Amino acid sequence: MASLSLVNVCKTFKNGQVAVKDFNLDIKDQEFLILVGPSGCGKSTTLRMIAGLEEISSGELWIDGTLMNLTAPQKRDLSMVFQSYALYPHLTVYENMAFSLRVRNVMKTEIDKRVRNAADVLCISHLLDRKPHALSGGQKQRVAIGSAIVREPKAYLMDEPLSNLDAKLRTQMRVELSKIHKELGATIIYVTHDQVEAMTLGTRIVVMNSGVMLQAAEPKVLYQNPINKFVAGFIGSPSMNFIPVWVERREDRICVEFSKNRLFVNEECAKRLIDGDYLGRRVYLGIRPEDLHETGPKEQELKLNVEIKEVLGSEILLHGKIGRNPVCARLKPDFPSEAGKEASIFADMNRILLFDMDTEENILYR
Repeated sequence: MASLSLVNVCKTFKNGQVAVKDFNLDIKDQEFLILVGPSGCGKSTTLRMIAGLEEISSGELWIDGTLMNLTAPQKRDLSMVFQSYALYPHLTVYENMAFSLRVRNVMKTEIDKRVRNAADVLCISHLLDRKPHALSGGQKQRVAIGSAIVREPKAYLMDEPLSNLDAKLRTQMRVELSKIHKELGATIIYVTHDQVEAMTLGTRIVVMNSGVMLQAAEPKVLYQNPINKFVAGFIGSPSMNFIPVWVERREDRICVEFSKNRLFVNEECAKRLIDGDYLGRRVYLGIRPEDLHETGPKEQELKLNVEIKEVLGSEILLHGKIGRNPVCARLKPDFPSEAGKEASIFADMNRILLFDMDTEENILYR
């Protein structure tokens, strides 16, 4: 496996569009790195520059200490799995998986060993004699991944490989990919716009927007300590609630106020607000749906006007408004609530985040 480094990497297309700007990242050996962000944020372009399918406009790409900017794609020793399965319809599963090795004149005995080992890992040994038209979507994707595994490359590049699968298959394949990563000790760079995939698969996640890398961190760190409002809103499902609030001093304590509601903040939060000169100013209050609870201290109570109740079995989602502010709460399934009525919920003030109204940076970032 391999380590990779991207140093000030930029991509500007001929029409002047800047797709990726000043991308700096060290990718460790055996890391499962996720590039995540909305459509058009530059994540696939970054992956294609690593693969050599897109030219790097400026900056440097290093693989295992070797500069790779001018190295042809086939000589970078990387395997890529695409969104489409990219299988040859006239070849069997075995022949599809063996194809890249035959092109490289690998010995037949070695080809057979690698194909059957990969098939065992992916649980598709019983499919080796079938052709793609006889496979399900999940099976085709496993074959595509198998075609990459048999090459035993320095790193695997995956561009939204699960996006064509239904929800159940996506969940199954996420588990399979995690197993493959552990069994092979592979370095994987994986592109997705699905933040659930990112959180469940990645050892580290890179959040991108408009061609810029905003934050690179472990999933837990991104969730608990996002650098700005965009990252906070993108990570987590349902997404974080954002409410414009006023920062005030009441009863010799610091609080945030909105729509006739007053929530007192903890000491750490109060210190950050005072040091940042936020008293008397507006900020964004960020609170996740799971940090709104059924019970709590009276001073943390909020009145939610319920508009929609989603019953998900093990939990319910209440969508509604507090004043004019849309809010979603994730609660226990037995919580008494109905659409069209008011529900009392309680904010966990140790889990809130606050964001600067102008820069959208996390005031509580650590």
